[in-house]
Amino acid sequence: MELKCPLTIEQQLEKLKSHNIIIDDMNEARNFLQQVSYYRITGYILQFRESPSNSDIVLGHKLSEIQKLYVFDAELRSLLRHYIEINEVYYKSHISNIFTLEKCTLSPHNQHYSEDNYYDKNGFKKIIERFEKEEQYYADSLIVKHHKQTYENKMPLWVMFEFMSFSSVSMLYNAMYISSKENIARPLGIGHKTLSNHLHCMSILRNKCAHAARLINIHYNPPVKLSQKFLRDNPSVKNDSLFAYIKVLIQRLPSDNLRSELKDKLSQLIEKHIEIVDLSIIGFPVNYKSLL
Repeated sequence: MELKCPLTIEQQLEKLKSHNIIIDDMNEARNFLQQVSYYRITGYILQFRESPSNSDIVLGHKLSEIQKLYVFDAELRSLLRHYIEINEVYYKSHISNIFTLEKCTLSPHNQHYSEDNYYDKNGFKKIIERFEKEEQYYADSLIVKHHKQTYENKMPLWVMFEFMSFSSVSMLYNAMYISSKENIARPLGIGHKTLSNHLHCMSILRNKCAHAARLINIHYNPPVKLSQKFLRDNPSVKNDSLFAYIKVLIQRLPSDNLRSELKDKLSQLIEKHIEIVDLSIIGFPVNYKSLL
C-alpha cells in the first residue's frame, strides 16, 4: 500500500472543509497549519466526529474550536511537566539513597553495578547497556570524564541517575529484588507493586509531555494501579485515563503543598477552557476536584 501523498497548506484546508470543518479565518488557519502539522490536528478533531468510525465532523464546528483545544492540551503539558520534573528528581534521590545504603556501604561501594543485587538480571544488563550509551553521548561532560579517570569509569548510583531517563530508573527499580523494592516503597506508605506501577505511569506521562504528544482523548497504558475500593466507589473513573495518570502524579508529589498547588492550577486551567473542554473526553469525572 502506498503512503499518503503530501499536501500543500491550501490542500490541507480543503481537506478540513471536506470533513465539515468550518474555516472561520483563512489567514489564521494558514498560520495554524504552518505551525502545527495537519496530522497533529487530526487528533484533536476526534471529539467532534459524527461517530468513531466516521471521519466527518458534526456540522457547525469550526477550526478555531480545534485550535483552542490544541492550546488547552499544550498548556496542560506545560503545567504537568513542572511537577513531573519535581517527582523525577525526588524519586531518583529516594531510590538511590535507600538502595545504596542497603547494598553499597562496603568497599569498593560499587555493588549497584553487580547483577547479583538484582532479581531480573537480564533487565539489569539492558539498563546498564542503555546507560553506557548515555555515557558515550555525554562523553565531554566533566562529570563523566572525572569518574572515568578517577574511578575506573564507575559512578555512584546517584550520579548515574543524573544521566538516566525516568524510564530507566523505573526499569531499574523493577529489576530489584522484592526486599529492596519494599525497603524503597515502605517509607512512602505504599506497596512495592504500586510504586512500580506509579513510576512506570509517571515515566509514560513524562515522555508524552517532553515530546509534545497529545494528552487528551487517548487511552493510557499501563493502567494505573488504584485501590479497588476507589474504583468501586467511583465507577466513572477509568484507570487507563488521563485523569488516573494525573491522580498518580499528584499522589506521588513529595509534599501536601505541592499536591494542593497542582490541584488548584489544574482546576484553574480547566475552568479557563471549560467552553471547549469536554470532561468526559479527557477522562475526568464531573466531581474530579474532590477525587484528585
